[in-house]
Amino acid sequence: MTAVDDKMKVPKIDPRIRERRNKVFRSSGRKRLYAIVTIILTFVLLLGLHFLLRTSIFSVQTINVYGSTHYSKGSIISSSGVVLGTPLTEIDPKVVAKRLESMPWNAAVTVHKNWPSTLNISVTGRFPLVVIAESATTDLLVDSTGRVLAQQSSALSGNWIRLCWSSNISSSKQLKSQAGCTFQSVPVGSFISAKYRPLLVVASALRSSHFSQITELALSSNGGIDGLLRSGVAVRFGSTSLLDQKIRSLGLILKQASIAGYSTIDVRVPAEPVLSNW
Repeated sequence: MTAVDDKMKVPKIDPRIRERRNKVFRSSGRKRLYAIVTIILTFVLLLGLHFLLRTSIFSVQTINVYGSTHYSKGSIISSSGVVLGTPLTEIDPKVVAKRLESMPWNAAVTVHKNWPSTLNISVTGRFPLVVIAESATTDLLVDSTGRVLAQQSSALSGNWIRLCWSSNISSSKQLKSQAGCTFQSVPVGSFISAKYRPLLVVASALRSSHFSQITELALSSNGGIDGLLRSGVAVRFGSTSLLDQKIRSLGLILKQASIAGYSTIDVRVPAEPVLSNW
């Protein structure tokens, strides 16, 4: 044998090393096979779950409505946009809630999926607080946030506090003389002008105090808030500060003192109320 043949001779591998290599190759092959099978099975399971969740088993069969006092269950369901038979997976609770909250008399709405086939809708309603003149014959019914709930005839507004804003009202005396209020033309479901906010704050405080003798509230041109009692006597509240004390002071005057011959009750300083003809 030549030297060249000796160089080209392939060295022998220890059988134990060869066997170890073969085991490594077989193990790697099995791992790749397991990975491929796992991917295929996962895909098949997800595909099956996708179709299963869109069957009638997991579709809306029942819609429950809770807390709605102004709208009927049918109106809520119709306005929700959810149709019986719709897969629960295709329903976005936030979208449905936002749709229902656009209804004028609805405040907060919560939508919850109850698997496998029920949708629960909980509604918190809004409540009227005041009216604002829309025209000479119609009023807007408004809640404490300033949202317009409905339009109604002025003849139906006797039990609500009327809000008045006009650049011509300089004092409670002009409020007493029925100075013209600015009409508000605002679509139902939207919000009134922010300039009415101080009046809404006072009206809310009056309702919380169960004080029902104020029939009208106005914001004068100097920024002061004035009111009108059912008796025709004007009340000067001034700002929105110390409202609870001002309302208590007003209540004590009406209960304990005679206001005959006076045209104005000034409670801007609640600890020192003043009766006057100013």
